Amino acid sequence: NTMKYVAAYALLALSGKTEISASDVTTFLKDLGQEPDEKTVELVIKGLKGKPFHEAVNEGLSQVSSLSLGGGGSGGAAKNDEAVKEEEPEEEEEEEDVSMGGLFSGGSSD
Repeated sequence: NTMKYVAAYALLALSGKTEISASDVTTFLKDLGQEPDEKTVELVIKGLKGKPFHEAVNEGLSQVSSLSLGGGGSGGAAKNDEAVKEEEPEEEEEEEDVSMGGLFSGGSSD
């Protein structure tokens, strides 16, 4: 799972560190009680080296936005709502003749 390595890199970058090394990420993770895999640390550093962090994030977001993630998940919920509406006949509330003592009639009721 490389996410914790990327997260460590991100936190170091967001703290203001501009030149992040494998040693920085390894130390950061060890300080959090993790045992980092050196190969994974090196892969993350190699992939992000020389890029400002915000640019790497923007590149990643553009790649994520181009992914097709199935999309049709919410359509089923809408169909279910329609089915429920069809099954339940609309009940009209009977209007009750409520006397408000001429409150809204504009005339006097005295």
